[in-house]
Amino acid sequence: MFNIDRSYIDTPTIEETLQSRIIFIRSKYKNDASLPKPEDMGLSDEEYEDYIDRKQDYAEQQKAMKRRGPIWLAILFCAPPVAVNFYDRSDTAFYLGFLASVVLVGIAFLLYKTYDAMMVRKHTDGRFDAFTDKLFQWQESNHPEEEDNL
Repeated sequence: MFNIDRSYIDTPTIEETLQSRIIFIRSKYKNDASLPKPEDMGLSDEEYEDYIDRKQDYAEQQKAMKRRGPIWLAILFCAPPVAVNFYDRSDTAFYLGFLASVVLVGIAFLLYKTYDAMMVRKHTDGRFDAFTDKLFQWQESNHPEEEDNL
């Protein structure tokens, strides 16, 4: 009766993350002698895993903020005109409330961008990122067929 395309339901979708790629490479090729190790670059294995965990947590926080951020900005944008309208129903009061909402959203956006820049600096370490790049380059050069299966 109805022909419904179920391909988007039936196919499993696994989101590829930085952490999952690193875990895949390090667990699958752990017996390969040419696999780069954190110790080669003066890093401990625990430090590297902690760094990747923190970086993954930050990436998940960013993704959640992309979902929730516009909702909070919309609420912040709508609140001043509605609040002003409860007390004074003149057009001037409404426009002042609208102006206040634009200023509040602008301040909130600038504060968020400042916070985000601080968090990016906090979650970036050149030594660990260089090792991650080295690990991905090793996989590309030694096992290019595996990149599609992640």
